[in-house]
Amino acid sequence: MIYILAFIVLIGVIVFVHELGHFWAARSVGVGVERFSVGMPPNFIDFTKTNKGLVIEIFFFSIKNGKLTWTKIFTTTLSSFKKPSETVYTIGLLPLGGYVKMKGILDENMDSDFKGADDELESKNPLQKIWVMSAGVIMNLILTFFVFAMIGNIQGDSVTENNNTVIDYVVPEQPAEISGMLPGDKILSINNITVDSWESTVENIEKNPKKTVPISLERDGEIISLSVSLGSKPNLSTGRVDQEVGTLGISKKQKPVELNFSESFIYAYKETRWAMTLMTSSLKMIFQGNVSRDEVGSVIMIGDMAGQAAQAGLVPFLFLMALISVNLAYINILPIPGLDGGHIALILIEVLMGRKLSVKARIRIQSIGMFFLISLMVFLIFNDISRVITGLFS
Repeated sequence: MIYILAFIVLIGVIVFVHELGHFWAARSVGVGVERFSVGMPPNFIDFTKTNKGLVIEIFFFSIKNGKLTWTKIFTTTLSSFKKPSETVYTIGLLPLGGYVKMKGILDENMDSDFKGADDELESKNPLQKIWVMSAGVIMNLILTFFVFAMIGNIQGDSVTENNNTVIDYVVPEQPAEISGMLPGDKILSINNITVDSWESTVENIEKNPKKTVPISLERDGEIISLSVSLGSKPNLSTGRVDQEVGTLGISKKQKPVELNFSESFIYAYKETRWAMTLMTSSLKMIFQGNVSRDEVGSVIMIGDMAGQAAQAGLVPFLFLMALISVNLAYINILPIPGLDGGHIALILIEVLMGRKLSVKARIRIQSIGMFFLISLMVFLIFNDISRVITGLFS
């Protein structure tokens, strides 16, 4: 049950914030919003502000003419709300994200009924349309920032206890242990370059992935010279996972540091920048074909990750939320029809052409994009199911 609840909260918050960005942006430039839904269809509860008050409608299964149908089962009006609104606020039965239905937009619904009204998205200038279509991505990045700020406020940060070159820990079965290095050894030079701080030690190690380098160290007043074959790993510390850095298998003692309000925001800025770098380099690897099938997944993998993170505690769960929020932002801004980036690409194409594409042409482009996205979704789900089955029988 915790896996399901964690997945609903994770996806619900991230997609809701994304759609809220579109909603606010649309309203800011005078685009009418017909429906704002928390959750996906079928509609479970509708709230509509009318001249008579707030109309509340509840939908559920009922039997009509011997058939089970989804229909309205309850309606009431609260007279305490008098300001009318054209927007229907909905709670969907499926608690997975949400959506915004704007007037005059050719989206995945393939609605081509444009009337040329001032409150339609099609009636707005290119900059206004780009603002509306990019607002969801912007909101996801803002969400990432504030989630990281929460993490910084909750758990603080950690720093090394000192900056000298004395080894505090040696990782088992890594190059340092294999070459005979011990805790308490003081590193003097790496690859014939003198090191006088822990930062310079790490820097010189990372410069030489998979290389055999001379390392000079001091142990009990004695100078020892070693030849060490360094390992390698993706550069996760900077987010550049498309780059390899050298590894030795040593570390320093860390001490926790509490962060005040302003320091939490500085921490959030650094972590958000790191997450954006991570997603940029990850997408680069995907497009270059350097990512295996086992490293990509669908909502099934996300659900599993969400459940594990929730069991591990609040901070791991928030960290996963921040990463997936950035992921959603980056995926959505890709120039693929059906995504926000696809809409923006079409707007820019129309600006360059000096005219609008025909509705028929845009519907065809949208159809191709939706086919690609659905095919990708099916592939990812199949990949996840195959991975689960393999895990059960291995």
